[in-house]
Amino acid sequence: MTAPPTPQLNDHVTMQGMDVENNLHILVLNAFTGIVIGISLALVILILTSTNVIVGLLATFVIALITCTVLGIISMIGWKLGPLESLNLTLIVGLAVDYVVHLAEGYIQSPHNRRADKVRYALSHVGVSVLSGACSTLGASIFMFAARILFFVQFGIFIFATIGFSILYSLFIFCTVMALIGPEGQTGSILPLGRKIRGVFRGQTKEHIDCEFCDGKGYYEKGKFGDVSLKETNHI
Repeated sequence: MTAPPTPQLNDHVTMQGMDVENNLHILVLNAFTGIVIGISLALVILILTSTNVIVGLLATFVIALITCTVLGIISMIGWKLGPLESLNLTLIVGLAVDYVVHLAEGYIQSPHNRRADKVRYALSHVGVSVLSGACSTLGASIFMFAARILFFVQFGIFIFATIGFSILYSLFIFCTVMALIGPEGQTGSILPLGRKIRGVFRGQTKEHIDCEFCDGKGYYEKGKFGDVSLKETNHI
């Protein structure tokens, strides 16, 4: 008497292993895609909102550091990548961008020219508000540590780690980097490019001069009004 064949059982076990591997691959791909898309969008938005390429690049660099740190913390805790962890990872960039963008805006809005003065202005005008917002979010996430549902516990730890490293990196690393290599004056500004693009759409050429007192398109042709001072008249 011979034992019954078991090829179907082996095939079934093999298919289950392949399904688990495929699901893990999809989760990793989704998390990685979400992070890359988030950082890419953050770079574009930071450049547009700060109107400075250098500030946008440095702020995005700090956001990438925050993301890598949180990923390392998750690995150190020993969490296995699952649907909940994959969902949390896609939120890192959105949570990390808040404090950096406020400090970047404060740096750009500073009336000073020196880097150190700009950073000091940003910290004095925005630093307290940023720190207060971080403390309130950290305090709210602590209550989730006592939850009985695993998702809420993990989500609370995730928010606490992300916000904690975000405020630390924003106040110390970002401000230090800006004080060392931050732009001064109009360096890295996209405003001149914006004015050129606006001039193209308005039909302005090199033969035209900007005029804030002129009616119509806001410019006039060289030599058209002779030596008339534009500041002495309201309309031309």
